Formats: sequence, C-alpha cells, structure tokens
Amino acid sequence: MTAPTLATLPSPGQRLEALWAQSLSGRALLAAHTREMDRFIAGSLAAATLPEAGLALVALGGYGRCELFAYSDVDLLFLHDGLSEEELGRAVEAVLYPLWDSGVDVGHGVRTVEACLDDAEQDFTLLVALLDSRLVAGDPALFQRVRAAYQERFVDGRRRQFVTEMIASRRRRHEVFGAHTYLLEPHLKESRGGLRDIQAMLWTARVVFGLADLGALVESGVLEPSEGQACEAAWEELARVRNRLHRRCNRRNDQLFLEHQAEVAADLGYRDQDGLLAVEHFMRQLHGHLHAVTVAADLFFEHAEEVLGLRPSPLEGRRLEPGLAVRAGSIHFEAPATLERRPLTMMRAFVQAAATGLPLHHRTHRIIRERLHLIGDGQRRSRRLAAGLFAILESSHTGTVLTAMLETGMLAAVIPEFAPVVCLAQHDVYHVATVDRHSIATVVELMRLREEEVEFFSRVENTGLLMLAGLLHDIGKGRGRGHAERGAQLAEGIGRRLGLTGEAVATLVFLVGRHVFLMDTALRRDLDDERFIERCSREVGDHQRLAMLFLLTKADSRATGPAAWSDWKGALIRELHDKIALHLDETPRPAVEIARGKAAAERALLATLVDPRLWGLVAELPEDYLAACAAPVVSRHLELRELLSSQPAVVRAEPRGGVWSVTVLARDRLGLLARIVGSLALHGLEVVAAQIFTWPDGTAVDLLDVVPTLDLGFEDLDWLAVETNLGQAVANRLALGHRLAGQAAAGALVRRRQTAARLRPQPRVVLDNATSDLFTVVEVYAPGRASLLYNITRTLAELGISIFRARIGPERDRVVNVFYVLDETGARIVDPAFEAEVRAALLHAAAVEAA
Repeated sequence: MTAPTLATLPSPGQRLEALWAQSLSGRALLAAHTREMDRFIAGSLAAATLPEAGLALVALGGYGRCELFAYSDVDLLFLHDGLSEEELGRAVEAVLYPLWDSGVDVGHGVRTVEACLDDAEQDFTLLVALLDSRLVAGDPALFQRVRAAYQERFVDGRRRQFVTEMIASRRRRHEVFGAHTYLLEPHLKESRGGLRDIQAMLWTARVVFGLADLGALVESGVLEPSEGQACEAAWEELARVRNRLHRRCNRRNDQLFLEHQAEVAADLGYRDQDGLLAVEHFMRQLHGHLHAVTVAADLFFEHAEEVLGLRPSPLEGRRLEPGLAVRAGSIHFEAPATLERRPLTMMRAFVQAAATGLPLHHRTHRIIRERLHLIGDGQRRSRRLAAGLFAILESSHTGTVLTAMLETGMLAAVIPEFAPVVCLAQHDVYHVATVDRHSIATVVELMRLREEEVEFFSRVENTGLLMLAGLLHDIGKGRGRGHAERGAQLAEGIGRRLGLTGEAVATLVFLVGRHVFLMDTALRRDLDDERFIERCSREVGDHQRLAMLFLLTKADSRATGPAAWSDWKGALIRELHDKIALHLDETPRPAVEIARGKAAAERALLATLVDPRLWGLVAELPEDYLAACAAPVVSRHLELRELLSSQPAVVRAEPRGGVWSVTVLARDRLGLLARIVGSLALHGLEVVAAQIFTWPDGTAVDLLDVVPTLDLGFEDLDWLAVETNLGQAVANRLALGHRLAGQAAAGALVRRRQTAARLRPQPRVVLDNATSDLFTVVEVYAPGRASLLYNITRTLAELGISIFRARIGPERDRVVNVFYVLDETGARIVDPAFEAEVRAALLHAAAVEAA
C-alpha cells in the first residue's frame, strides 16, 4: 500500500463534512473518523521503515476509545524498547510531521514500559488514559507487556485507592466545570452529566468489576435496563451535539455558549412549537440527557463505594422511623413492598435526609422513581406531606434534599405544577441555570440570608412560607409572558392544597406575584417621588410582607447569577425598602407637604454654611433638589458653580459602594445629558442612574451613578481628561457620535457578551403618564450597550424633550432606560400624534444601536 501524503488528510471541517455526507452521526461518526486517522498514522509510521519489534504506537484518551472528534487532540504514546535514538527519532518525525502539517493538535509522549508506569504512578490523568490505550501500529507484544504490567501494578489489589481517587477527581472537575446538570451553558465534556462522567463510570467499572461497557453494567445488575438505555441515548446525543458545536466554531470548543445554542438547535432539526422556541426544546432535551448521565453515574459510584466499604456512617444500622433505616451510610426502605399501602414513606425518606444529612441510597432512588404514581391527590393534600415539605424547606440540608427530590421526580410528584419548569432553560445572559435549579438555588440563598440579614428575618413569622415562595417564585415560566401573574395563580392552588390558612395563602400569592416588584421599581423609578413611594407602601401593606419581599428579591437575584446582583442594585433596593418602611410607619401626608418641609429645613441649615452673598440663590433653589441633597452637598455644589466662570463644565467623582458617583455642573441647554453620557462613554464609563436638576440661574447639576466597562480602578481613570472632553462637547468642539462609532468599531469598549441575533429581543418603547403626577415616564428597552444611551438622549433633545430623572440598568439581555421628562412647554407628553413621533424616533435610535 502506498503511504499517504499530506493531501490524504483534509482539514477537520472537511473531514466532518465528508463523514456527514455518508449519513454518519454521533458515535458512529467518531468511530469512522478514528479509523481514518488510524490509517493515516499507521501509513506514516510504515513509511519510516523501522524494525518490526521494539516500538508500539499507542492511542490514548478519546482517540484510544475510538471517539475522535474532528477538532480534538490526537493523543499518542511512542512506547519503545531497544530502539536506537536515530530510529526513535525517525519514528517520531514520520508520524508527527504529517499530522502537524495537516493542522492536527497532537499530544504525545515517548516512554519505555517502566517510565510509562512510573509516570502513571505520579499522574492520575495518565493512569486513566492508559485504561483506554489501543495499539495503532507496531509491536503487539510490547503493547501487551505494558497492559499486563499496568494490571498488576494499578488494578490488582488497588481497587479501593482507584475508586477513591476517581471520586475525588470527579468532584474537583464538577467544582470547576459545573456541579449540576442544569447550567445554562453546559460544558459537554467536563460538567456534571457530561461525556467525562460516562468515561469515569466505565473506567471504574473496568477496574473494580471487570465490566467493559454499559451493556455489561446492565447485564450484571449494576444499572437497570432503563438507566442503561437512557445513558446510551445521552451518550449518542452528546456526541452529536459536540460534533455540531465543533463545526460551528471551526475549532475545539466543548462549552455550549448561549450564542451557539440556536444555531446548533437548527442544525439538529429542532423547530419552534408548543409555545417554545426551537432552542428551548433543544436545551430542554439536552439537559434531560445530562440528567440521565448524572443519575447513572451517581448511582454507579454509590454502588462502587458500597461494594468496597467506603461509605461508613455513625448512624449505621439505626432505624430512623418505621419503614426507614440506615445501611452503608445511606437511607434505605426496610420493606419496599409496603410502599403500596404507605406511599408517604417515600416523602419521609427525604424528610429524614433533611434531618440527618444522610443521602438516600441508590436503590432508594430507584424505588422512588418506579413508584411515583403512588403519590396522588390524596397524598398531596395530606397534612403529613405538607409538614414534611416545610421541614425540608427549613432544613440546613434543604438544597441537597430538594435536588434529590428533583432528580428522582418526587418534587414534581408532590407539586405537579413544578413539572413544566423542569429542565426549562432561560435564554439570557444573567441566569446561569435552568428554572428548576434556579428555584432551588433561591431557597438555598434564603437560608444563607438567615445569617446575613438577621434584622429582616426577625420580622418574618413564618419562615417556611418564605422558603415555599422561593421555591415557587418562577413556577409560572414556560407558559408565555407574565410569568409572575401566572405563578401567583398556581401558587394559590398549591397553598390551599398544602392546607395553608387564608392569610398565608394571600401572602404566598403576593410574594410569587410581586417577586420582581422591588427590583423593577428600584431600577426604573424615581425613588424621590414621595407620592409614588406612598402608592408602593399601600401595595405592600405591612412590614412583614416588605421584609419577606426584600429577602426574596435578594435571594432570587443572587441565585440568578453574578451579573444579576451588585452592590449598586443592593443599595437601590435597600433605599426603596427603607422609604416604603417609613411610609408604613407614619400617617400618609401629601408629597408636596413632605418636600416643602424638607426643603425649608435644608434652607435653614444652608444659611449657616454658605456665603451670605449666595443666600438669594439658595432661597430660590428647587424644592426637589433640596429634598434630594443634604445641606453640605448643596454647599459643595455652590462652590463648584464658581468654576463655571472659567470653564464650560465641572466634573467631580468619588467611589461609592458598587458605583462611582459623578457630579457634573454646566450651563443648562437642550441635549446636555446626551453630551454628558457620550463624554463618559468615551472613557469607558456607563451611566446607570441619573438625577438632573436646573437652578434658577441656569446652572445644571447632574448627579450620576456610573460603572466602568473597562478593567480599571477609580484611581486609574484620567478624570481631568473626562472633564476636558465634556467641556469640548458642551462647547460643540467634539463630535461625540463620530468618536463613539469609531471606538465601538475598534472594540475599545468591553461589551457584555450578547445572545445570537435571533435571540435578541426587539427594542420596545413605553410612554407612561400614570406612574408620576408631574412627568411623563419614558421607558426604552433595547439590546446593545456602547452608545445606546447617547443615541436615546440625543433623540430626546432633538424633539425638545427635557429629562429630569433617569434610571438606566440591565434586564436580562437588554438595557432598560427610564426617563422622567417634559416637553418643550414644560408639560407632560399627552398629544397622541407627538407620542407616536417620540416612540418611532426612539425605536429608530435603539434599532441603530442594536444593529
């Protein structure tokens, strides 16, 4: 046979396309690709004309398992004995050079049998890679020699050590890549339920039980047939998805990031249906496969530990209650046959797990999954079941136990309304887990807040009710828009079924239905509008509900992901909470009366702080400004105002909590805010909130909260340059639109990674005259970041609209911009024709940014 040339090994993408053209998919494609690589490598080695003995070319890792993905490494071991250095060099060059020239990533080692075993002793990764070793070409006797020595040294008599190291390795891997199967962007290879868990199970099965594959595990009784079939199907689908992902990225990439999910779903034939997007159907199926692998692997490793006596417990042999006992460090059913008569014993198993911290035995898991049909309406209305559920929710082990209930199906059996959110993905850049896992994580965060927010928890009379609200808060998702309202309707039925009092049901419905109220209000509304805060207090009703809503809001946000919670958001929510609490404590007074009283007090204090020559100006300062700023702050603003005689703008900044507080003084003019936010954006600063005031002498005082979009600290920023650029913009000496467009094109601003274009929501504009008695509230929802706020504020200026308050913040994969505005006559925007014009202009500005 003629040795292959470079042309016989196409690029990875071409190899994939050729295999797909043969209607190959999943693991069959991997096996065919492996055979193609074998022929190429064996032919390359044959061209070196080496002695027949003394060299074995061995495949390791995925290549050794005949699972070679197109863009994965080809792991090779040059196992030698007795070759000269010249011969060994020729062998290595003959094999590696053609692979490198073809663009193949090669991992290789050159070792003798003894060196190979010694290295494996020190490197657990190499030790398990040798389990998958396979002879590609060369001396079969030498290869058998290393296999026999491996068996004697690492398998015979060392099974306990192998299992212990494998379990520890698996735990470390999950900590890095994902400790549960519900990550929104799962790592197909390394996260829990991924391909590596299948491999870890099979490696251990080979060492401990001498079983070679999943079929053997089923035949031996280690896995049930249904578990083996589900694991085989998951293995096939994970291989299929990973192949498509590699091709989409044209490189090795094993993490299914949000922006690739819709593309891979389309490639695999998923379509929109039943109210869900194609990508949502795809991800739900994928999470189901990851879950199947997790179930099989967890049960397998529990069995291996039990067989080897690695699961001792201080409660060993103890009877926990009738029907439940501890054996092998786990909770068992004493007589599974009695569950037909006493099905609630299954629920009691989880209650005992919460009380003791012990896991359910893998056979207990199986028995529960097989008997979920025994939990019917009668059991769901049982006081005993309800008491058990609340005991679990208030346990220090609640996260672990709720997860076990989810994975066995018991959670959906007890609360059938929970079933539609199982494995349901949320496609945005904030949630890091599916709805079911996020709901459990919210309960866990609430448990943590018991220690962090003692003051708030001291006001909560029924902590179990709060935990139930945390579990149910997103139960309305997956059914279209308005998940909170639908969730509240479902929560009412659940609460009544669990036997809650009418008052408790009403509180549960309030918490689920209004769980986004504090966050939405704090991010979008003017918290200095006393009349609005009064309406909020009437909606909340009392201090206990307010405390529970605060705790639920914080737990929900922290469980969502790191991008959903920040010190700045926390400060805003705490401010809103405190202002609502004040209204709950006092007799309601007109907002105007409150503002005037505060303003009069501030003026009296200012008389003692400022230059008497400025007292005439102080007497005319707007009441809303004096209500928002303390006397020392006003005094400082008056001092800064003097600088405007020699420069067009003044900028002062200081770090404050999770944001940087920036004060800007300039002569007021239409479009000033656009110039300010554009100048700040040039320096990588993003405005997240703004209070805007104008003094009687025409001085504009803008108080801004900003966050950096670049990786720099407060002291690293050139604030003098910020002030200089703003002065140039105010004096019409700086083309902000041109500068920002060029900066975005050059990639100078760090943008948050967005979803694929087909998943981005369309811009939306709302004009609201009901929220505020004084202003029209304009809300703009749009994807994008770089110059979005500049485009919007510039558009408002072109329409003669003045901005008096602003809230800017993220919501999912878009930005929410909220402005309190008046038209050029100082009136609210009520003319329908002008409303339509404003809406169209803002939609255009947002669409330009999104494009």
